[in-house]
Amino acid sequence: MSDEKFEMSGEADYRFLSLVMSLATAAWSQLGKVPNPATQKIEKDVDQARMSIEFLRMIQEKTEGNLSAKEQELIDNTVADLELNFADEVRKGDAASAEPASVNKGPDIIIPSGTGGKAPEIIKPN
Repeated sequence: MSDEKFEMSGEADYRFLSLVMSLATAAWSQLGKVPNPATQKIEKDVDQARMSIEFLRMIQEKTEGNLSAKEQELIDNTVADLELNFADEVRKGDAASAEPASVNKGPDIIIPSGTGGKAPEIIKPN
């Protein structure tokens, strides 16, 4: 590695954005919400998703007060989206142990509301 400084363009450091998006992509895949990038198959591992989300929470806590507005918005929204979807997967896992799983049903994706007081939106597969 060289000692040269990276110049940040605009308000966000692309290295921070890449780190957050890398962990978020892993968590989405581990939640079974998107296909695994390597295998293109849905592979759910809720315990690994929990770890990825915990890493993002740690980064969120450790960088508090040191981020640009765009960086803070990205990590806050990413963690909130993942936490809601993680809770949904845990809930579905508990319900699945009580009921048989439906065939050919894709994952529900929860999109939290922004400002305005609306409830979170749940996108259900057809």
